[in-house]
Amino acid sequence: MVRAPYWPTSPNSFGGQINASSNGDMPGTIYRLLGGVVVRKQNAAPAYAGYLSNGFILPPGTNDNRVIVPGSEDLLGADGTKARVFLVSTRPGMIYETGTPFTPVAQIDPILPVTVTYTLTYPDGRKVVSQGQGDQFGSWAGNKCILDIPGIYHYNIVADWQGYKGYMPGLPKDGGDFYVIDKNKPAGAGSLKLNLPEQSSFTPPGPLTITGTSTSNSISYAALTPGAVLDGGTVPVNGGKFTYTFDPAVMNQKVPHYDIFNITNGKWELKDVLQITFFSTEKVPGGVTYDTAVRIILRGNTVLYVY
Repeated sequence: MVRAPYWPTSPNSFGGQINASSNGDMPGTIYRLLGGVVVRKQNAAPAYAGYLSNGFILPPGTNDNRVIVPGSEDLLGADGTKARVFLVSTRPGMIYETGTPFTPVAQIDPILPVTVTYTLTYPDGRKVVSQGQGDQFGSWAGNKCILDIPGIYHYNIVADWQGYKGYMPGLPKDGGDFYVIDKNKPAGAGSLKLNLPEQSSFTPPGPLTITGTSTSNSISYAALTPGAVLDGGTVPVNGGKFTYTFDPAVMNQKVPHYDIFNITNGKWELKDVLQITFFSTEKVPGGVTYDTAVRIILRGNTVLYVY
């Protein structure tokens, strides 16, 4: 009895769910649309039918809602750029312990049989390359390897479909980093600490300034929100202290998918969820080093510090 099912994507707070702003889904948001039917006839094996496709939120003023064949045109991604295909893969700033088995994976949208190439560079320079084709569900998994030493692992992932390149929104063209930390902390090891309570807040539009202490020479960091990579790099440590500044306005310019304004009333509003991870190689007396990491979670303008 339902004709032309419909739901508004924006403005819509989706019931106030975590990571849902008052704006709802904005241009660059990618949906996966799934459905299925099971037919059960008496004395017969059940018959199954499945449905899997994508939905892409169009730019304002487009007024051209339509159904197209996957790969037939460029689509808008979360960082404001266009491509025929997008990837979701390893998140920059992920934290693993030494000895962890690791398998590179990717979600492919729209669902196309793209060729995925994933190159993982270990801290000591070793390279592991996995390549393969996405399956009918828009998924791909590469070769398993062991993260056997601590440090910063650099990865690059690219997709190719009939000459068109696919990428992960917001991820730099040369790739991203994730972190492997020592499983056991040695005695006398220095520490990476942020000068934050367990929970705090900041008031937009002012930036969030984070200070901390470390025995390292520099701190690596990565920031992301569901759907896009926002930031990454290093900050120097001077006299055992460092500072990192998160500016919502700058992040919105880089990745419009990260909302900072309520489009209905024009006022500042932060509702998106982010994670920012900090990594360092701390010093131990006698020349030994120790790799460690800490993370903060931003839920809107609330800061949660994970020790």
